[in-house]
Amino acid sequence: MVVNTLVVLEVFYLFNVRYLNVASMTLCGAAGTPAVLAAITAVVIAQIVLTYAPFMHDWFQTRPLGIQDAALIIAMGIGFMVLLEGEKNLMRRLGHVDLR
Repeated sequence: MVVNTLVVLEVFYLFNVRYLNVASMTLCGAAGTPAVLAAITAVVIAQIVLTYAPFMHDWFQTRPLGIQDAALIIAMGIGFMVLLEGEKNLMRRLGHVDLR
């Protein structure tokens, strides 16, 4: 569960830092660039294989996540994104971000 949480938080962080001067929680921010979306797709597929493929359980001593655990991880990612957006908003208001 910890590895999955770290991966989800990193994906949300990646989307957040794309735009430091404006909100990232927009359709344009979610669309990303093709290279970023391809990389995230590859990471998500690898994470699903790690989490649910039986041979990976043997190799890494893991077990599959239940739906409640997966939902909690996604909720933590969303909460992290909201927290980061709040930080960016505060930094803009305090004048710590160059708006050029």
